Amino acid sequence: MLKLKQFLALAGLAALEAIRQPICLLLSSACVVLSTLIPFLHMYKYGEDGKLVRDGALALHFFFGVFIAGYAASSSLAREMRTGTASVVLSKPVSREVFFLSKFAGITVLILAFSSCATMVTLLSERVAERFYFTDKLVGYCTDWQTGVLLIAAPFAAYLVAAVINYLAKRPFESTAFGLLVLFLFLVFLVCGFFDTTGHPAPFDFRVQWRIVPASLLVTMALIVLSAIAMGLSTRLTTVPTLTICSAIFLAGLMSDFLFGRNAEVSLIAGFLYCVIPNWQHFWVSDALTGGGTIPWTYILNAGSYALVYSAGILCLGIMSFRHAEMR
Repeated sequence: MLKLKQFLALAGLAALEAIRQPICLLLSSACVVLSTLIPFLHMYKYGEDGKLVRDGALALHFFFGVFIAGYAASSSLAREMRTGTASVVLSKPVSREVFFLSKFAGITVLILAFSSCATMVTLLSERVAERFYFTDKLVGYCTDWQTGVLLIAAPFAAYLVAAVINYLAKRPFESTAFGLLVLFLFLVFLVCGFFDTTGHPAPFDFRVQWRIVPASLLVTMALIVLSAIAMGLSTRLTTVPTLTICSAIFLAGLMSDFLFGRNAEVSLIAGFLYCVIPNWQHFWVSDALTGGGTIPWTYILNAGSYALVYSAGILCLGIMSFRHAEMR
């Protein structure tokens, strides 16, 4: 029970510290704003209403999440090792394994919070996208402007309220704004359920494509795997080299099938790299949603098992490296 209490306390502090990083708030806000603007900026449909909006928002979720996961995971541990904070904590009856895993758990909380924002924005942005309606009240194309305006206003309202709270109560601006961003997006999600896509009151119904949620879950799994890699590297490297290597691994994993997969059976090196480098294409299956398609939950479970095993292996290597790491 003592180790569990230590783990929970350190994980909570790690999550709070990561959320208070200005870059995490800025990247999350940028993801929300850009995803919201996609329905108003795209010019073509390519045969399916909402496809470009859905794919664009998922891509932004993945893109910004890579930087958030990589930076938060690499800077959290490396900074404390460099400044001596880790030495102070480890001088207490806290094992290095508990300290390392609690840091990863804290970063996972940050990723889940960011992914919840990105998922809600993706669902609502896809709802905002222009569609053709053939009903008794409307025949023609219509955009859900009301939801779009509320969605755009949410991050600015979060910043404004956080600034007021910071001025009056001296609460940290970054963590307050991040929490309010999640809260306001959730409120927009609820409020829009009382209106139809034309802006008129209607019986409560979210009117979103819930089949997008499995795709967002897969992206979240990929971000957790990447954060595990960054945590393992940060036991020996500083933030910049860790981010550089994580970026290279991310790019190589996206092209894994092309670079290594086709030669895996004839080349020992290609086969080894194909097995070692995570294949991010397993977590990017937005094409399965085309034409009203869905992602089977059995696939989600298989991908989750892959992410769990891979992350556990990387964390084990990170713990072995952290055991012998020098502290300042």
